[in-house]
Order: sequence, then structure tokens, then C-alpha cells
Amino acid sequence: MRGLEERLRLALEGTETGFWEWDVASDHIEWSDNMGPLYGLPRGTQPAGVNDFLERIVHPDDRVALSRLIEDAVRDGTAYEFDLRVVLPDRGERWLHTRARAVRGPDGQTERITGLLSDVTERRRREEAHAFLDAASQVLAATMDPIHTLQEVAQLAVPRLADWCAVQLATGEQPAVAHVDPVKVRWARELQERYPPDPDAPTGAPNVIRTGRPELYPIIDATLMEAAALDDEQRRLVRELQMNSAMVVPLVARDRTLGAMTFVWAESGRQYTTRELELALELGRRAGLALDHARLFAREHAVAETLQRALLPAALPDLPGFELVVRYVPSDARDHAGGDWYDAFRLPDGRVGIVIGDVGGRGMDAAATMGQIRNSLRAYALKGAGPAQVIDDLHRLVEASAGAIAFATVVYVALDEHTGACELASAGHLPPLVVGAAGGAHFVETPRCPPLGFSGADACTVGHFDLAPGETLWLYTDGLVESRRRPIDVGLAALADAAGSAEGGLEEIAEHLLAALPGSRDDDIALLALRRVG
Repeated sequence: MRGLEERLRLALEGTETGFWEWDVASDHIEWSDNMGPLYGLPRGTQPAGVNDFLERIVHPDDRVALSRLIEDAVRDGTAYEFDLRVVLPDRGERWLHTRARAVRGPDGQTERITGLLSDVTERRRREEAHAFLDAASQVLAATMDPIHTLQEVAQLAVPRLADWCAVQLATGEQPAVAHVDPVKVRWARELQERYPPDPDAPTGAPNVIRTGRPELYPIIDATLMEAAALDDEQRRLVRELQMNSAMVVPLVARDRTLGAMTFVWAESGRQYTTRELELALELGRRAGLALDHARLFAREHAVAETLQRALLPAALPDLPGFELVVRYVPSDARDHAGGDWYDAFRLPDGRVGIVIGDVGGRGMDAAATMGQIRNSLRAYALKGAGPAQVIDDLHRLVEASAGAIAFATVVYVALDEHTGACELASAGHLPPLVVGAAGGAHFVETPRCPPLGFSGADACTVGHFDLAPGETLWLYTDGLVESRRRPIDVGLAALADAAGSAEGGLEEIAEHLLAALPGSRDDDIALLALRRVG
């Protein structure tokens, strides 16, 4: 039996596992000899009782939770498992896992609780690192604004990985500084402006940006820091920073170093090791990719928006007796500018053609497709075809594209300036809205015709309505009335109510509708208003 006990003791110590037992009635705790070192105490240490264990040995942040588990085990005989932390002078923060079970006596009451204790620090560190990086990835994926991306990642690092975190770009900009105290953030920015980093410095962020290699300073020599200061004021500021340990990692994407992140332990007194450096390097890699992606998005978004605006009509016809207002607003969404457009032009028969449309998709392809459909519609209309024939011709154009043009909607109105008579045809677009001279609004009944891109459509038919003096015709795309959070029927009702009750000039009303109606900015918007004033 003694040999078996010795083998069990060796097995437990070899796996850094301790055994303990608490007698509830006598409040006597017995630990295996190796339990003490797991808690940073001398070998053979035995606590005086459960209260002594909780108050003297257990970390303050874990006392309440562990005490409740012990109370439940005594009262209900339940088993429990719990991770608790301990701070060792020579090994820093460690995590211990205790697994316990209650042993009942003949009377059914809990007589004693026994358990095992093991060091699970490495497991906890892996779990926390994965959770931290997962959170970082979600933050980095949530925005396509480069500066906001860097601010978010710096803020995420505090206080998990630093008391201070700062980002410096290869261009010399320092767009992000984070600390738990906002006052200190303002102070740090003032310090940066007063003492900008030397781009040729042999250490720190400038050197990491030049070389792409990280730097680790487990302990910062305050004397050397003060000696490197430029003047007495900077020496004072360096002392107030209380920098204790630091590391600097590159922001890398596509084999280019875009910047560097600096992490500093200061007032907390903690120190960095190669373990934290590995985590920071992975964070820097992900931040670099996110920054690169955000920059590419910003460039592509700007190009697509520029192309789309260039494809919109440079000038609109002067219409005596009418007021014409148009607007195009790109989306704020990360999937670039869309394919919404408007147009107005004179027809060979003396009428005026008024158009609004929406091409499915985003970015350069949508903008280019929009330009193709807009120009084709003009060409068909200028040949003398009526609205229904123009829509039929567009259907044939899209079918002939063999899928290159996937989906689009459009409404085309031919207006007689003298009488206000309107002829319209639509390819799956939202109905025009007419606002009365005295207020109130109604949607125009629109002939049914499928969107462009639906093959085998029957010939389109036309509808008719009149625009009386003082009335206003509104054409719009779905970005004005539809969003992920609001059904389109609700948006249409809101448009009719807002436009029907609005007062003032068309420019003012158009701005009001664009500000008040969209549930979000995740789609672009084209808007056209035509008021008959004569």
C-alpha cells in the first residue's frame, strides 16, 4: 500500500497536480506536499481552515465565486470545477484548476470535500489569446475607415495587452493612441506633437518600420530613457510615463511594412515576455491586413463613385414652367458605390424624357453597367420610340448581354410640357409619387413589367397620368425607402407622408427627404423631382 501511495504521489507531482481534502465538521484542510508551490507557498503548507484559505491564499477577484461553489457543495452535495488565479513573484500570473466532489456521511450531509488542483496556465493563455484575436478580427472587419480601424485596434489592446498602445504609420502619421484614462490620451497626443519621433531613430517604431523586425524590451532602464531626452521638460514627462516594459511590432501586408504598433506596460508594473510578443505580432499582422484592405476599399470606392458621377448627365435641359431637382448620394456601405442613376432629355416629338433607374451590384461593374443602360435608353428614346418600346428594347439588350447585365430596374416618363400629360413605362421599378399643389400625395399606378434581366418578358404596356400646375413628380430608387431594418411598404408610406406634408422649395425638400427617410446608408440613392410651376 505504501508503494502505491508513493507512486501516486510521484504521478501527481510529475503532472503538477495536487490533492486536497477538507473535513467540514472540524474545518481541517489537508494538502498534498506539492499544493503549496502551486499557490506560491512553501512546500508542505497547510491552511488553517477554509476561511484562512479564502482570505489569505485565494486571489481577491476569485473569492466570492469560489466561496459560493463551496457553500453549494456543503449544502447540496454538488461537485464543482473552477479556474482561479495566483500571482507568483518569479512566474507572474498563473491559473489553477480545481475539481472537487462532496462526500456525504451516513446522515446524508456533506462530510468532506475532496479535490485535485492542477496548473492550467498555458491552456488559459491559449484560450485568452484566441478570444483576444477573435475579438480583434471582429473589430477590424467592422469598418472600412483606415483611421477608425487603427483607433479600434489600439483601444482593443488596452488593458489586455498594454497600459499604453500607439500606432505610427510609415508616412509619419500617428493616428491612434489608447490608454484607459482619456486624460492621459490627450496628454500623450500633446507629447507627440511637441516631440515628434525621429524617423531615423535606431530603435522604436521608426526602426521597426524601416526593418520590419519587432523589438522587445522586458525591462526599460529609466536612467537611459532620461539620458535620451532632449530637454528637462521631456525628462519630466518620461518620468511621469512610468514606462516599465515595452514592445514594438510591425503592421505588415503584402510584404510591405505599413506602420508599427507600440505596447507599453507602465503604472501596472507588468513585464513583457516572448509570449506577449508573439500575440502582439499576430495582432499587428491582422491589423496590417485590415489597414491595407481599408485603404484598397477607400481607393476603389472613390474610383467607382467618380466613375458613376461622371456617367450621370453633365447638364439637364432647361424646362420653362417647371422646376427640376436631382440628387445622387453614394452609400456608406463597405461594398462600394452602386448603380443608381437619373436622366432628363428632350425628345424628337417635343416632349421631355425623365428617367430613374437602379442597377444591381456594387462598385466598378455596377457603375459601368449603369452607363451602358443609361446611354442605350437615351439612344432608343431619341430614335422616336415611346416609353413601352424603349423598355422592350432594353429587355432585348440585357438578354443579348448573355448574363453580363444581371439585374436592373428603371422607370421612364415622357412629359408633354404644355399639357402636363405623362406617358410612362416601368421595368420593375418603384412607382412614381405625385404630390398635390395643396399637399397630400399618391403613387401613380404603373403598368406591370418585370425588371431587366428577367428573360421571356411579355411586351411592356404604358400608363398615363397628368401633372397639374403646382404638382410635383418624385422619382427615386429603393435606397431612399428600403433598408434591412424596415420593410419597403413602411418606407413608401413614410415617403408619401414626408413629401406630401413638406413645404418650401424643391431643393430644400429633397435635402429633407434624404436626411429623414433612409433607414441606413447601406445603399446608394438617386432622386429626381419635377414641379410644374406654370
